[in-house]
Amino acid sequence: MIDFDRNFPRYEDYSPEIPIWCLTPETPRVIHRFFDTSPLSPSGRYLAVFQLPEKDAIPRPGDQCGIFVTDLVTGKARKVWETAGWEYQLGANINWGSSDHQLIFNDVDTSCWQPHAVVLDPLTGDWQKLDGTVYHASPDGKYIVSANLRTMRRTQGGYGVILPDDRVPYYKGPVSDDGIWLTEVSTGKTRLLISIREAAERTLTAERMAEYERKEVYAFHCKWSPDGSRIMFSFRFFPDEKGKMFCAMYHYAERLRYDVFSIRPNGSDLHLAIPADQWDKGGHHTTWKPDSSGFTMNLKLDGKNMRICQCGYDGSSLSTVGPFTGSGHPSFHPNGRWGITDAYRFEPLAYPDGRTVPLRLFDLKEMTEIVLVRMDVKTPGDDYIDFRLDPHPVWADHFKAMIFNGIYNGSRAVFCADMEKICCRMPELK
Repeated sequence: MIDFDRNFPRYEDYSPEIPIWCLTPETPRVIHRFFDTSPLSPSGRYLAVFQLPEKDAIPRPGDQCGIFVTDLVTGKARKVWETAGWEYQLGANINWGSSDHQLIFNDVDTSCWQPHAVVLDPLTGDWQKLDGTVYHASPDGKYIVSANLRTMRRTQGGYGVILPDDRVPYYKGPVSDDGIWLTEVSTGKTRLLISIREAAERTLTAERMAEYERKEVYAFHCKWSPDGSRIMFSFRFFPDEKGKMFCAMYHYAERLRYDVFSIRPNGSDLHLAIPADQWDKGGHHTTWKPDSSGFTMNLKLDGKNMRICQCGYDGSSLSTVGPFTGSGHPSFHPNGRWGITDAYRFEPLAYPDGRTVPLRLFDLKEMTEIVLVRMDVKTPGDDYIDFRLDPHPVWADHFKAMIFNGIYNGSRAVFCADMEKICCRMPELK
């Protein structure tokens, strides 16, 4: 691991259990992407983050924000791009590709309001415009996968791009010309991997298909498995509002439903892995297990208690992962022993001050847990849920580090925790 003490201040509030540094002390209002994508470059030398506007305000179409890259050896940060293709939770969906010379993110051509991905060499400034958009890049950097970023705001703000309302498509029923898009990075060409209609017809019962036909249906999360052999994706649907509904999760939550699928990149072996009747019990934040065999998630299997759960990529063997209460954004180390997650300020595991949340470590061998870090996540204006600051803890640097968001000197910032102490010398922990 890089010697962070040379260039970055330690974070020591609430006596964390492990060494932690703020990696963005001179670049305010920044976040990394999500809990499934490391913001460190393949070599581990560079950090890519997204800078939000000076004031928390509902983004307007065309608003420009910065993408910054920090050299962790020198500590120097510089702006490498300004983009209109962003929202508050995942920024511009920044992904590293196959090397330090390949940074992939979204932008919007405001002359026609068309979103597209960009592949930038942050070291030389060379760049390429792609036909498709990026939600998640394949592990080898050769492909990117994405749902339609224009429609994401129908069900939830924060994850796509902001366009004028009249440029946001409205879909009644499962459409055949939109769904999950696959883009080849080398050529920039994109194609429809599977449409919403095809996925529904191949997996749903007649009764479920009739439900889709009555509702607005939109694709959302798309994630490559760690070995690149599969893609997880989700559909979200709610009663037809004739295109008048935006951010259904916040205004219409009790009627919004979810299905989670998996598929091979060639379109074969499609499964409805986690159907809506499971999510109806309460759940959130599915991601891949590190061995690519299936998913982990927060789920109320019994309809009452949120637990960290797992299942196969085909939905088989749905079960809890130990006794752990589900919260935030859980993910696991490939050695099968360690798991991490955070919590929302409104979840029961958050601290009563209304500002701070725990970053939790699970030990699947001993079936115990500890709090690694207590972090302030309270931001101005975050009574509007899109403005919230989620830590989004993600394993990084070959699972030797954890990167997460938090507050430093009153501003959004990105932190790094040294996890080697966890993986190698657990008995030293309190």
